Amino acid sequence: MTLSRCLVLAAMGIGTLGSETIHLKTRDLDPQPDRTAYVGSPLVRRTAVTSHYLIQLNGPIGQETFERLRARGIRVTGCLGESTLAISAPDDFSLHGLPVRWVGRLEHRDKISPLISTQVWRKQACIVEFHSDVDMQTARAMVREHGLRVVENPDLAAHDLLVRGSFGDVSRLALWDEVAYVFPASSALTSRVHTHACAGAIVQNTTVPQYAIPVQGWPLAGTSGLTLGYVFSRLTGKLPADQVESEILRAFGRWSAVANVSFTSGTDSQAARTVNILFASGSHGDGYPFDGPGGVLAHTFYPAPPNPEPIAGDMHLDDDERWQIGANTDVYSVVLHEAGHALGLGHSDNPSDVMYPYYRLQTDLGSGDISAVQGLYGAAPGFTPVPAPAAPLFVTVQSPAAGSFTAASSITMSGTTSGGSAPVQVTWRTSAGQSGVAAGSTTWSATAVPLTVGANFITITATDSASHTASLSLSVTRQPPPPAPSGPPSTAPSSPAPQPPGTPRDLTPPSLVITYPAATIVATSASSITVQGLASDNVGVTSVTWTSSTGGSGSASGTRTWTARIPLSQGNNTLTVKAFDAAGNSAWRSVMVVRQ
Repeated sequence: MTLSRCLVLAAMGIGTLGSETIHLKTRDLDPQPDRTAYVGSPLVRRTAVTSHYLIQLNGPIGQETFERLRARGIRVTGCLGESTLAISAPDDFSLHGLPVRWVGRLEHRDKISPLISTQVWRKQACIVEFHSDVDMQTARAMVREHGLRVVENPDLAAHDLLVRGSFGDVSRLALWDEVAYVFPASSALTSRVHTHACAGAIVQNTTVPQYAIPVQGWPLAGTSGLTLGYVFSRLTGKLPADQVESEILRAFGRWSAVANVSFTSGTDSQAARTVNILFASGSHGDGYPFDGPGGVLAHTFYPAPPNPEPIAGDMHLDDDERWQIGANTDVYSVVLHEAGHALGLGHSDNPSDVMYPYYRLQTDLGSGDISAVQGLYGAAPGFTPVPAPAAPLFVTVQSPAAGSFTAASSITMSGTTSGGSAPVQVTWRTSAGQSGVAAGSTTWSATAVPLTVGANFITITATDSASHTASLSLSVTRQPPPPAPSGPPSTAPSSPAPQPPGTPRDLTPPSLVITYPAATIVATSASSITVQGLASDNVGVTSVTWTSSTGGSGSASGTRTWTARIPLSQGNNTLTVKAFDAAGNSAWRSVMVVRQ
């Protein structure tokens, strides 16, 4: 946009910022900005003709606002509050006749999370989020042109890229108009632990962007706090109804335990200030159809305002997903996150918070979640902040190995805990609903943990005396008993016959398992760690190698059963192991080791 165009906007009545301050993760925008400042600096963009703006209106945003913007070729890409929108607009766009107070752009300093530190950048990966109208092939090209490496991960949100490289290169990338925000990547994403992206808090026809801090929540009358009703409109038939209700109420209870909010059972799903809880498939009447198994798990509508009643606060979950209790996809963990959106919270940049934009198996709220919800509604009566432990609490599983197979109907588990405030209690829970308490503390064990035929997801949780928790999960597959033999013994040769010339090239990658350490994130004070595992292939494994995020690399001893002694640096060490076969196919697994 040219300076003359900015003056035209001013002549149309675009004045200073109104009473609603625009809250970004990096700063609050100046309530009386220079209307020409954002056009005074050069606009760096890859796509000609179109660029991104923030606009603030004189009053609340309604459906009519979206329709009038759409008619002018303007696309809404986010909602930052009751009267502020993020838009993508062509250079010749017009705001004539719209009640606009202010128009501007995100600055470079607004696009990099405050949690990203240049001092520890070598140990970080980051998520680069592009505006929702940006072509992702263009985005990938931009990342590579800046000397950065795209780390492939199929679990990323549609407009996120996982990136590694120097802080300077990331900072230069953030100068471009197409980039919306850069924030820390979680260890689950960098280690390729399967996860799901949250669709975000829905506001009218869009969502709250990652770079914004929504601060209004539900309006309060007096000091009695917030009371929301809830109605179980439709539950999934994949789990017992009483267990699903119990897990949802347990999630609501965690928010009520820290903030001055309460949830009460209602009878009318259309009532104001009522969370309608609905499991549904595909198109279900709200304009946001679900996409089937493995995609969007849930969506929740932001409070009123800016959303209209009766849909404000409603929570919808995709019934096509494989819902579970105590394992992914875990009802409690997903609802705990979605309840934050129903209360008015956006997404956190901190991977330790429940409101981080990628779900993980949860046990409790993070410190960022607590401060955010208390900022809206105040602390719960009698709430006492939990002091941080002298050292973080960790739990490990030494046996069995993650991904183990067995024919037994039960297993014995063992492991260790470290950090936290003694004493520490360890509990376990299976995806079938069985649970128990392990014996011991620093070194713990659990006997007769039952298994069902097929995959069993077991969650181990350590809880210290100050109610801090740490948890991890692993899968153990119980194999069905072999069928009874019939007929005469096979006379097939013990090894495959040589393949004739012209046989297609082997394209089957090896199978690779890390048997120790059993968890994907472990902690130690040692200067090195022994990583062990198994590898197999339809032809044969030729070599197993390892690399460390801190710069080391080497070869493991052995192939079918392999061992590698790997040095550790202080802090986070992501160790990646690769197995290769004779045809050049490879497979990899990784583990994060935190050296204390």
